[in-house]
Amino acid sequence: MVWNVNDPELYHPDHLVVRHMFDADQAAVVWFGFQAGQVLKDHETSSTALIQVLQGRIRVNAVEERVLSAGQTVELPPGERHALTALTDALVQLVLVPHPRYHSLGQELGMTTRP
Repeated sequence: MVWNVNDPELYHPDHLVVRHMFDADQAAVVWFGFQAGQVLKDHETSSTALIQVLQGRIRVNAVEERVLSAGQTVELPPGERHALTALTDALVQLVLVPHPRYHSLGQELGMTTRP
């Protein structure tokens, strides 16, 4: 499978676009397509979260606020509450390690939980 960061369907003017790219027990990869000003609301995960900006700029509101540009990645430990705000149109790759079995946004992101 080839993943294309230039896919115009990664962005929508009315809502954040969430695309599941990879799903296995060891990890999950999710792409978020933001238009400037769109927000991924405050949440947390039971997994380590690697947030990488593939295009654009975002603000990560967590224990420490950070602004990330294309090519930058931040690691958030399990349980750290955070939110993302797009400062420009942005494509963000989220890698969750291990795959979250229980996730505060599981239903919204379409991730299933396992007993």
